[in-house]
Amino acid sequence: IFGSAVFFTLFEQAGSSLNLFADRNVDLSLTQTAGTIFGFPYGTPDQLQAAGIAVSGWQWIDTSITAAQTQSFNAGFILIFAPIFAALWLFLGKHKRDPNPVMKFGLGLLQVGLGFMVVVWAAKSGMVNSAFQMPLMILGFLYLLHTTGELFLSPVGLSEITKLSMPSVVSFMMAVWFLSSSIAQYVGGIIAGAMGAETVGGQVLDPQGALATSLDGFGKLGWAGIGVGVFFILI
Repeated sequence: IFGSAVFFTLFEQAGSSLNLFADRNVDLSLTQTAGTIFGFPYGTPDQLQAAGIAVSGWQWIDTSITAAQTQSFNAGFILIFAPIFAALWLFLGKHKRDPNPVMKFGLGLLQVGLGFMVVVWAAKSGMVNSAFQMPLMILGFLYLLHTTGELFLSPVGLSEITKLSMPSVVSFMMAVWFLSSSIAQYVGGIIAGAMGAETVGGQVLDPQGALATSLDGFGKLGWAGIGVGVFFILI
């Protein structure tokens, strides 16, 4: 239950601090420059304008996405990796090499922490442009690690609740599991609020300051996840 609460406190930053980070400090362009494919122009509106390509109506491919659309990364990765992980656990189980649940919890927590640290390390490596924005692939890599961490922890935790609980209290313990997730989301909301940036009309006044605040918060969350994950692995 403790591991679940810590994991989902970090994981549920997706809909709050990470979404705001994507909106303010991530270059949401899928392409670097405009071009054409099969006769259709593609690129963001700014890229097309810079390239002198005139478009109208639907006859062009917009390669920009919104911050809200980055929330689909987790769902997409789940669809890709869930069957792979299911097959992996079956394979390891048949060969008596399946890690015990506590180890899986530790590895899941380690991955959610590393997801945040990827962003911090990328910023320190100079992967920030003049507009104080990071490449979209960095955010995608964060969500990839968060998703694989979820696949290590969430289905395993649900399974262990039913295995370890006495039959008379299985429903109650399952409710406690989901209660821990709801508490984690509440705490995560408080953390996200502390990582806010000053805005006017929804526009950030200081992108550099917003980036610094996000990176500081992500660093703390990342080390917290890594620390708790290492603790689970050691025990």
